[in-house]
Amino acid sequence: MAQISANGQFTTQYPVKSERQFSTGNTSTSQPKSEAEPRDDRVLATRIVAALRRLDDDVLVYRSLGDFEADGRLARVHFEVFKDDLQDVIAEVEPMPSQLPQSKLKIEISNALASYQDGEFWWQKIHQPRVVSISAMSFVETTRTPSDTVLLSTIPHTVVIHWKQAGNYLKRAEELMNQKK
Repeated sequence: MAQISANGQFTTQYPVKSERQFSTGNTSTSQPKSEAEPRDDRVLATRIVAALRRLDDDVLVYRSLGDFEADGRLARVHFEVFKDDLQDVIAEVEPMPSQLPQSKLKIEISNALASYQDGEFWWQKIHQPRVVSISAMSFVETTRTPSDTVLLSTIPHTVVIHWKQAGNYLKRAEELMNQKK
């Protein structure tokens, strides 16, 4: 095996050759992707989209800001349920996009997952658990600056925007999958 120096250059006289350099053109390494691989990609993408669809079923996507302000709810489920579902989907889905070829579909799927994660991040900032732990309570009075108050008041809108973006990314991913059929 060839030695590589600290700056990434080979220290031996002859670098190791890859299989492609040794191939005569008749081996499978020089062949284009098999027909089974795109089908496997489609199956993998379908599994990812189905998992992301579970998250989409948990959240509320409003048509307009006025609809959100009239209703005021962020999701169909409680924060803890959504957080658990998100963690399950991340554990199931996160390694999968790296197995997909670089494409618009992969980008849309990755963006949808990131939008759900961003929405959860902001929702956590304003979430107030129903059960209060006495030992975790602080008796130090905290004062909020006017800018803190404004920021906190905009977080629900930020969460809803992330849900809307995630839904749009998911819809585009499904459209791309349907085009490839």
